[in-house]
Amino acid sequence: MRNKDDRRTQLLAETFHGDWAAGSARDFARRAALHARRRRGLRQAILGAGTIAGLAAVLFIVLHRPATDRLAPPPGKVAPAYEIISDDDFIALLRDRPALVLPQENGTKKIVLLAGETAS
Repeated sequence: MRNKDDRRTQLLAETFHGDWAAGSARDFARRAALHARRRRGLRQAILGAGTIAGLAAVLFIVLHRPATDRLAPPPGKVAPAYEIISDDDFIALLRDRPALVLPQENGTKKIVLLAGETAS
């Protein structure tokens, strides 16, 4: 009863002061406070144990996952999908074969080698 400006609070505090100081109300309040402290402690212990168990599970999963690396290429030498060559190399490869350059919708160009006779 900390609000001493309120007359009703002050009246109640004066009326039950003897019970709160040494009577059954004091014992009830102490038992209620002890029960609340025990429940709070139990709740905190359960929460702490759950947190530790969760962290242990995550650590176990991280440490015991397979050692395969998804970014590593498969064993053996893999040929690249394309090779960048210079214009001179490209012309040397074509020699006298006819080629057609087609513009694509995305702005790139596609080179198609035409079936034809090669000049010898």
